[in-house]
Amino acid sequence: MQQINSEFYISVIPLIAINGGFITGYIMFLLLGFNKKVHNELKQKAGSKLIIASLQNYWFTITEPFVQLFIRIGITPNMITMIGLLISISSGFLFWAHRWGLGGWIMIAGGVFDLFDGRVARATKKVTKAGAYLDSVTDRYSDGFILGGLTLAFRDTWLAIPLILCFIGFFTVSYAKARAEASGIKCNVGFFQRPERIFSLGLSAIFSPIVSYYFGLEIPVLLYAVITILGIGTVITSAYRIHYSFKRL
Repeated sequence: MQQINSEFYISVIPLIAINGGFITGYIMFLLLGFNKKVHNELKQKAGSKLIIASLQNYWFTITEPFVQLFIRIGITPNMITMIGLLISISSGFLFWAHRWGLGGWIMIAGGVFDLFDGRVARATKKVTKAGAYLDSVTDRYSDGFILGGLTLAFRDTWLAIPLILCFIGFFTVSYAKARAEASGIKCNVGFFQRPERIFSLGLSAIFSPIVSYYFGLEIPVLLYAVITILGIGTVITSAYRIHYSFKRL
């Protein structure tokens, strides 16, 4: 019970502070009409299919100062990539230790950091094949450590089966796209792209101690649900991408 209470406060205090500011800022962003100016990132690349365009535009706008800060102090895209990997690895170890709230916050931090390397590269016109390769490979390492930590934590439960599906789905969704693009086919079809996977998994880890605290549960039920959905959803998405690409080849 003491650990449940501790995890509850680790989850809820940053949640109130960060989300309160984020939601208030988003409302002001819409009311003041800043959403009319579309950020360059949304113009240059396809946005998420699961997140509304105005929210994506807001995110790119409020994080732009961080991109400019990284550029001014000389942090390169590859440095950002490696820092994000180390953050993600630490979240995997926290999940292994059943520290859901803290692991979730660290995982979100790693995911946010991972979003900056490409933006810094584009802003400084230093987009390279080597950088893209490093980013893609480290993403797979990050996913492996995160899922590995969760699998070790739930190895004696039925959730090990959805986690195996997550291992298959996470990697084949990305690989199916990479192989299709190597063959000259643009393959952005389906849902459950990496940002959605990382943030849904991280948020479920953050909210799980809160749900368990209020309902008197001993297990992170929300994490159970999201992992099951991701396991099934990513396998279906990868199968759809394979079918889509195969037909065009």
